[in-house]
Amino acid sequence: MDQAPFRFVDLDYVVIREVLKTLDPIDYINFSKASKSCKRLSTIKTRYKVSLTFTDRPAVWIGTGPVTYVMKWTDNSLIDGSRWTETCQGKSWKRRLTYSENPLSSMKEFYLYARSLMGVELDFVLMNMDDYRGECREIVDWLRSNCLESSALSVLGERHRREELQYALDNLKLKDSLKIRVTTIEQLPLVIPESIEELHITYGSWVTIEYVMSLKMRNFTFHGTKLANQELNVFYKSWIEMKSHQSLEYFEVNLTDEEDFVAVGLRGIPYEMGPPRPGPFNTYRAEGGSFEITRDDGLTATICVFQYGFLKFVAIMYTELLKVV
Repeated sequence: MDQAPFRFVDLDYVVIREVLKTLDPIDYINFSKASKSCKRLSTIKTRYKVSLTFTDRPAVWIGTGPVTYVMKWTDNSLIDGSRWTETCQGKSWKRRLTYSENPLSSMKEFYLYARSLMGVELDFVLMNMDDYRGECREIVDWLRSNCLESSALSVLGERHRREELQYALDNLKLKDSLKIRVTTIEQLPLVIPESIEELHITYGSWVTIEYVMSLKMRNFTFHGTKLANQELNVFYKSWIEMKSHQSLEYFEVNLTDEEDFVAVGLRGIPYEMGPPRPGPFNTYRAEGGSFEITRDDGLTATICVFQYGFLKFVAIMYTELLKVV
């Protein structure tokens, strides 16, 4: 005798809840789409941190502690349904690919549905402007309309109009961090949101000492600048004399002439030699010891020179205000 099909939604409510707890966030979302009953059972306000990446394969990243679940969309039907897991230092990323004729639209739709289903906090946005030439403003407008703010933004690309990049900076609300890895055609200064605490500029050929002095963040990283050691000396002395950047925690800048950094960059600045400090990345190799300087109010800072890559050097200034290095 044929048995009646098993109906999951007819189980006791408590049992259903316990079963749903075993699903990862993406399977949980997909389950809710099966029927109105499934969606009604699935609508809870569990808080998840979500990241959005606008690349050639747009993706939604949902974090749950050490495991991050990644849903990507592709216009290649041959790899539809692919799944794989990557692990590193106790963390794992469970990735899956879904085919769509319009990956960007599918990603947006998925995010909005997930937001309606569960509590989400937008943690990070990455936008590769190279993958969306002519569409970047549309993406920014969508983010502005559907996401109140994000903790961090990373933008990358090559040879874009400054006004396109500036449009993103003007219209996206950020709380903490901004990383700009974009080369602009005009190579003109950018107006940076004052709300952030951390700024990283990779291609800083347009960065001047006046520009650096005008910024108010706690953490700076500038690469690719043309700043001379004399100009770095101005920055260090201004900090020592408490004329600027009194809340500074971290200042990293490339060196255009590492050989005379001590003679020129630290000219007129009393310092004591200290042990080398570890760099922010494994690729950074300390060049000698550290230089310990003291501000007029007694706060101390350590300046270290590191080599990274092929004959590239940076000077990093760590102040006592930095909690974690």
